[in-house]
Amino acid sequence: MQEYRDDEEAESATGGKGDGLSSAWQQVRARLRARTRLRRQQAMRARSQQLKYATPEQLAYADLLDIGSTVGRYLLAATFLLYVFGFTKPKIPLSELPAYWSMAADQYSKLAGVETGWGWLALIGYGDYMNFLGIAFLSGLTIACYLRVLLFSLQRKEFMLGTIVMLEVIVLSLAASGLLAAGH
Repeated sequence: MQEYRDDEEAESATGGKGDGLSSAWQQVRARLRARTRLRRQQAMRARSQQLKYATPEQLAYADLLDIGSTVGRYLLAATFLLYVFGFTKPKIPLSELPAYWSMAADQYSKLAGVETGWGWLALIGYGDYMNFLGIAFLSGLTIACYLRVLLFSLQRKEFMLGTIVMLEVIVLSLAASGLLAAGH
């Protein structure tokens, strides 16, 4: 039924059954606009269905995670393309890279002159280490989402939930910092 109306809109937008290439192009554009409008309406209906079953905290977490993961993917793709197409100088040239593949991590670190842990931040200007920006961003995204949930729990004066979320943020931050490293 909806597609039939969209076809009628497309036909009326072009002035009926016109002839020529411009008429066909106008008809295609009108149909594409109608289908885009329909997709938007369906997405809005799906979103309103989600609102029935999910709490505001869950939706805030999911929205921030969705936006953050999209930004992270673009950041990963952009830094990788900068590296592969040679816009940034790599620490280890691509031609020498296969020689390092069979090495253990500690042996690689010594030969390449790189530090472990957060030592990659000093090498961020090199293309092969610039890729770590996207990985670090995506890794820290969970902490940002928890901080958003923490704001909700404090606004509602749910201090027990706020305490649990704050403890999770602290543990994740400590783990990411490398302060809790053991064994190596």
